[in-house]
Amino acid sequence: MSRKNIVLIIGLIVIGFILFILLSSPNQNSTSLENNINVSRNSSLNIIASNNVSNYIEGDHILEYNNPINTIVEYASLTCPHCAVFHNEVFPRIKEDLIDTGKVKYVFRDFPIDPIAMAGSMIAHCSGDDKYFGVINVLLKTQDQWLMQNENPYNGLLKVARLAGLAEEDVKMCLNNSKIFNLIENNQKMATSRFGVTGTPSVFVNGKKISTLSYEAILNELEISYGNN
Repeated sequence: MSRKNIVLIIGLIVIGFILFILLSSPNQNSTSLENNINVSRNSSLNIIASNNVSNYIEGDHILEYNNPINTIVEYASLTCPHCAVFHNEVFPRIKEDLIDTGKVKYVFRDFPIDPIAMAGSMIAHCSGDDKYFGVINVLLKTQDQWLMQNENPYNGLLKVARLAGLAEEDVKMCLNNSKIFNLIENNQKMATSRFGVTGTPSVFVNGKKISTLSYEAILNELEISYGNN
């Protein structure tokens, strides 16, 4: 069975599990994930709109030092295998050579491609700003383990959530949080309609979407000498 079919089957299992959680959770603000979706689709975009992909959008998570003039924006999904490759092979060099040295501001934006990725993104947001990147890092670095080696990926997500200090009840409440769901989905709509994001990972360097996702291609776009970074 292909990876695509496996992810599809797992997605159906997880969304059923999430629906069960939402329907059975006490004091819930919305009766089901379907209500969250309907509320999102019927409401206006309650985010800071921008014609420039590099400008701040509500929900952004940013790594930066000394207010650099260069900006890298990455749209990623936690269940996207190419996103995991980029995160594990290219991002560490970006972090060490460009972010930590104050040359680049790095902006990460959620672009979940399925219900499992949406659940993971919501958990990352619920973990708090100080732990958000830690959750994203673990989920992308261990994608094969929590996504492919679990009969139910929810169990893998729950383990990561616990590392971030979230109990299972916290996770249930998080997955029922329509504000976070709407924020992620609305930002995803903006990414598609305004910035032309149709898949993941999508990376923008100083506002320009790049087609080659290599470290060298990013350096070339930044006009930083490969030997002097």
